[in-house]
Amino acid sequence: MSRYLTLLVTPLLAACVATGDYQAPTAATPAAFADAGAAEQAPAAQKWWLAFKDPVLDRLIATGLAQNLDVKQAVERVTEARAGVTGAGAAGLPQVQASGMAGRGDMTGAGAASLETASLETGWTLDLFGKVQSGRIAARARLDAAYASSEVARIVLTGAVAETYVDLRYYQERMALTRQSLQSRQKTRDMIQSSLESGAATKLDTLQADQLVAVAEAELPALEVGYAAALNRLATLTGQGTTAIAADLSRGAAQPVPRFRAQVGVPAEVIRKRPDIIAAERNLAAASAAVGVAKAELFPSLSLGGMIKSVSIGGGAASETWSFGPSLSLPIFAGGALKANLSASESRARQAHLAWQAAVLRAVEEVQTALAAYARDGRSMAAQSRLLGISKDTLDLARSSFEIGEGNFLAVLDAERMLLDARGGLAAANRNRALNFIRLSVATAEGVGTN
Repeated sequence: MSRYLTLLVTPLLAACVATGDYQAPTAATPAAFADAGAAEQAPAAQKWWLAFKDPVLDRLIATGLAQNLDVKQAVERVTEARAGVTGAGAAGLPQVQASGMAGRGDMTGAGAASLETASLETGWTLDLFGKVQSGRIAARARLDAAYASSEVARIVLTGAVAETYVDLRYYQERMALTRQSLQSRQKTRDMIQSSLESGAATKLDTLQADQLVAVAEAELPALEVGYAAALNRLATLTGQGTTAIAADLSRGAAQPVPRFRAQVGVPAEVIRKRPDIIAAERNLAAASAAVGVAKAELFPSLSLGGMIKSVSIGGGAASETWSFGPSLSLPIFAGGALKANLSASESRARQAHLAWQAAVLRAVEEVQTALAAYARDGRSMAAQSRLLGISKDTLDLARSSFEIGEGNFLAVLDAERMLLDARGGLAAANRNRALNFIRLSVATAEGVGTN
């Protein structure tokens, strides 16, 4: 029998399915990013948020990295993938199983007697066609993808915390500016009321002044809601209760301003080192290895097995049996299931390749868009600063002219409105500058430097 088995196995060994022929794809990227001159031409800094030199932001990000539930889930997926690697490796090792039993029974019809059995079984499936090897490659690739995905979760978390913190400080600034403007408008209203009493103004004038005060009062609730939403979001991102962070944040502070320029490198390197691209490529590698597993299932499998069994009845001499030898399993007919499984595996590999291509395109788009916005922040800030200076001078002049009877109160009201708009515009420009810095830093980040 063994001679015929050898004749069957020898040609099968010559037809073994090759594994390990996967080649990582190369991304087609531009030679340089548009508007790259707005940023430093260097690899992206890992702890990019340190550019804000804001200890409150630093604490929030550190807490989020330690306590955020999405990050914790990503870490657990790494643990799961690591166990998968161990399981895939064990598939190619000999398997040994022992069993035993003791009891009483009537096995011969001569009365009850004690019965004891013990057995030892072993089996080892030879990896003739690379099924186990492909499974190991797939498991290791999935582990790499899990590590990269956990880094993506950390990067996304740091960006979300930083952006929400910028929003919170923006709403605080807007509320403070609106309250200042409200006081100024109330002062203007009082001035017009005095003019009404002296006959220099009309009732319509005072109504318009009251209207301007009411507009400022009406803006405050929406700003307060925006602040509360940002505060609650920060609590969720950092895995804390709102009350735990409210005291530290409610005192207010200046709007965050990055103290140095964002950094961006050569497109090919930036894209290659992004964790989401790494995860997509590793998922592609796992899907390609799964094709090797599906191909190997089309071929016969050869295993070596053995068994030793000892049986003792009634405390008498034990009888022992044993067996050892190879066994061959031939997939002669499976109703097309194996070929269908191979076709599905090949489709999943093609899907993974398309997903990788899409990830590369999205990455380039994110960097280009963030760079375009970041490059124009300087012009926006300069224009808003000039507008604010002009608006302050206009209000001072309009008030002075009105107080000496040479100006129109409408000019004062318009100047009040323009000043608040200018202050709000500058606050928005500061917010956008910080947000664009964050988005560009996240888009070019290799990691967050937690180790």
